Amino acid sequence: MKFPTTAEDFKNELLKSIDLINQIGDLRVRQFIQLLPKVNDEIIIEGVILILENEDRDQTIYTDQKYAGLILKSLQPKTTIDSEIILKRILKNWNKSVEELPFWLKDNYGIETVKNSLSKIEDQSLSELELDKISTIKWWLKISL
Repeated sequence: MKFPTTAEDFKNELLKSIDLINQIGDLRVRQFIQLLPKVNDEIIIEGVILILENEDRDQTIYTDQKYAGLILKSLQPKTTIDSEIILKRILKNWNKSVEELPFWLKDNYGIETVKNSLSKIEDQSLSELELDKISTIKWWLKISL
């Protein structure tokens, strides 16, 4: 297993680990997660975003995102990337069942910042799917609709 020094490394190692779940269970995923406290938070966050944006793995999209979400939940990495930028990047492809993302956003930025970002994004031209995902984030975080 390669120690991730870039977000692309992170993405590739996590996806390789997920691809081996049928053969060895989640052992490699757990080993990968054990490496992550030594990895820069920005690399972890960008790597998670790459997983959430990835449209190339239809068969494993939920599993990919589930483990990315578990990484957010267990490590609580911090970032100064604007929450609006993150939301715009992940909205199209984020699986609404991966509840760890909205809670990580709230923990990292605070509920008011997340509310403001969601409001700004809602005012832009979005697809029905993206609007539905904004509604789901609001529901998870108990933000008034």
